[in-house]
Amino acid sequence: MIGVTPLSRKNKQVYQVAFSYRGVQCREVVDLPHSKANEQYCMRTRAEIMGKIERGEFRYVDYFPNSARAQVFGHAPVQSKLLKGLLEAYRDRVKLTLEASTFAGYRKAIENNLIPWCGDKRLADLKPADIRDWVGTQAVSLKTIRNRLLPLRGVLDEAVADELIPFNPIDRVTLAKLVPVDKRTSDFEPEPYTAGELKILLGKLTNLRERYAFQFWAFTGVRTGELVGLRWSRVDLEARTVHIQETTTEGKDKARPKTKAGVRTIPLLPAALEALEGMRELTQLAGQRVFTNTRADAKDGAWRDSTLARIWKAAHKDTGIAYRNPYQLRHTFASQLLSQGDNPAFISKLLGHKTVEMVQRTYGRWVSEGEKLGFDRPPRQYGVQLLWAPVDSHVKKM
Repeated sequence: MIGVTPLSRKNKQVYQVAFSYRGVQCREVVDLPHSKANEQYCMRTRAEIMGKIERGEFRYVDYFPNSARAQVFGHAPVQSKLLKGLLEAYRDRVKLTLEASTFAGYRKAIENNLIPWCGDKRLADLKPADIRDWVGTQAVSLKTIRNRLLPLRGVLDEAVADELIPFNPIDRVTLAKLVPVDKRTSDFEPEPYTAGELKILLGKLTNLRERYAFQFWAFTGVRTGELVGLRWSRVDLEARTVHIQETTTEGKDKARPKTKAGVRTIPLLPAALEALEGMRELTQLAGQRVFTNTRADAKDGAWRDSTLARIWKAAHKDTGIAYRNPYQLRHTFASQLLSQGDNPAFISKLLGHKTVEMVQRTYGRWVSEGEKLGFDRPPRQYGVQLLWAPVDSHVKKM
């Protein structure tokens, strides 16, 4: 038998398979008792190995996963790789390649969802059935499940490319069929405030820096990062406009907003203009940012999302108004104007959306309310009156 030798070790029968790989003489043990059938099996296995070596397809770990030579030849045994370590390495590696907000989502998915679920599993042990079982425990929308799986998909795709596993098990799972019908589409629904609720909540903010920041937010519909990143150089009080250019996300400044369409000029409603006029004496001479937090860790007083959320939540205390997160101020701006009959395409442009479809999909109910008003709709009311001036005080409309 060329290349296959029967041996006895510690009163145990085995076969030794010998072959040459990358100029190295290799001898590996196959744990089988001596028999004609097992001898033929070892011969066929060696022939298969020799064929793959000749074609450049041989992977040591496929045949001898526990052999020390697997590591010598760069084929680390997949059994030694836990998903926890792979996910953490992936997290650290993509940090510099993703936008701060996107990375924050990856980090949370890895640390809060993926590692607790499958971190102690070995890479080779993760099966499609494990993924199906996990999906069945998630009481969230299909979109959220897909987002949570994104980092794991990245890790598994890399493992396939590195020939550590033959396929990505996520690819063999049809997620939509595992999620209840009512969860297959996003269950998100805007919860805008009424103008009356806004006036009460803003009045609860006795710190003027805080009040004017939230007031501007509610009457321009900017994104959180755009509010924090706004500089005085982008404000034209005479023309009554602000140009949205920079954004600040996860404490990091960026020279552009979330999307290309996010670069835009917003005409100011009187209530928004009032907030900027109030901020002039507070921050215009002190630095570049329009809205600042004097107690912020950052030297330039940049607001943090978590701090804004905490302040806004506190404003709801003893008001009887149901709490919604601050981002609902953006939805309030859009829904209020749409329900008053403003053109959805115009509102889409103000919000920084690339197309009008997002507005139609997100604010369909308010678009319909505006359409019902027809040509005889009353003058716009939202934001045309100064909040902290006499009730009959009006200024030029947008």
